[in-house]
Amino acid sequence: MKKLLLAAVTSALVFTSVPTHDADAATKKTTTYKYKKNKKHKKYNSYNVASVARSIAANRVYVYGANNRYAVDCSAFAQQVMRAMGKSIPRTTYAQMAAGKRVYNPRPGDLVYFNGGSHVGVYIGNGRMVDALNPRAGVGERSIKYFYGTVTGYYRF
Repeated sequence: MKKLLLAAVTSALVFTSVPTHDADAATKKTTTYKYKKNKKHKKYNSYNVASVARSIAANRVYVYGANNRYAVDCSAFAQQVMRAMGKSIPRTTYAQMAAGKRVYNPRPGDLVYFNGGSHVGVYIGNGRMVDALNPRAGVGERSIKYFYGTVTGYYRF
């Protein structure tokens, strides 16, 4: 009798359909989420550009070639500010100039290049910029006229 019962249970288990992971997945409903684009920094004005640039400058020192949360050079600083405002730009000044569009009516958020592209700052309006100048002057806000040299141009991204 035990053998007959064991045979019946075994055959019931062997021939019974047991759902697999794939079968479960086919019967479940899939949920799709749609996310709206962040338009937080869509419109720039002198206040929010200056605020973003100043806050990044406050925590950085100038080191040539550096690009991290502690130290930057001029092009890395510009790249970090633009990234914070939702824009992706190249790392070096020359690549940045090639990627940007030259403009003749600068607005806050444009980048200002000097001496053929050897230096860059973030224009914040009223003839002022925030930049990473050198180890002595550091990273901070200054008049565009403070920088020794000529303005090559303003570029928008």
